[in-house]
Amino acid sequence: MSKPKAIAIMGPTASGKSALALALAQEFGGEIISADSAQVYAGPDIGTAKPDKRERSLVPHHLIDIRTLKEPFSLADFKELAQNLIFRIWEAGRIPFVVGGSGLYLRGLCEGYTLIETPPDPELRERLNSLELPELLNRLAKADPQTYEKIDRCNKRRIVRSLEVIEQTGRSFTELSRCTPPPFEVLKLGLHWERQALFARIDLRLKEMMAQGWPEEAERLYREGFAEDLRCLRILGYPELLDAIEGKITLPEAEELIRLATHRFAKRQQTWFKKEPELHTLSAGEEAYSEACRLIREFLRH
Repeated sequence: MSKPKAIAIMGPTASGKSALALALAQEFGGEIISADSAQVYAGPDIGTAKPDKRERSLVPHHLIDIRTLKEPFSLADFKELAQNLIFRIWEAGRIPFVVGGSGLYLRGLCEGYTLIETPPDPELRERLNSLELPELLNRLAKADPQTYEKIDRCNKRRIVRSLEVIEQTGRSFTELSRCTPPPFEVLKLGLHWERQALFARIDLRLKEMMAQGWPEEAERLYREGFAEDLRCLRILGYPELLDAIEGKITLPEAEELIRLATHRFAKRQQTWFKKEPELHTLSAGEEAYSEACRLIREFLRH
């Protein structure tokens, strides 16, 4: 029996990957599996750019709103759920499209990372979280130089997680992490924008999100008791809006901080995706759709 086939569409925030995926899924009779580490959580909708009701009615979407903000969700959870969905969608005679900007989720699934499962240790995590980022990075550099070289050094949560594994197992994160080919074939497509054009798209989308009621959404979640969870999860933009709600900064200041943080995030995403193995890069614009269709037809024929 031939392996299932999946299409992965990736790119930085505001690059248009969701709109491209929707059009392609309609063209090829597909279903969309979200590879977004924030869209799994019910509640933060506007700030995570979730597909709206119309888009979800056009094409089935999966792995959106499947956890509360107080429930954990890991890379291992994503990999298991997404892989099961790929098989289920393919067996139903449809095409699975894995779509998102969470590079680690995409690479873990498509490259077949063998994931490390260690029991939770709240005391260890609290102790590590209490340390400043430079100290954590210094510890990681000494304990596991290879992971230190590859890790996003602005992502405290991932740095803490690597140190957790090292302390719990006595072995390096690199030593325990290995890849095995996934049980499906994948075509990887990446949307690329020149940086200044991408920044302009980010700025425009931010203004649209604010007008759609993002500050009011953040205030509702704050009043429902999710402020600490949103800060802990570090979902882009929400910590700044919570600071504005608490009177620490003004709303215009929060908007500017979100704009700059999103620019930095997009730059990190672009750097990550440049290193993605076997990625077919699509220059964003009118030709991206037709080129994606050509590549997908060729991929499905073989």
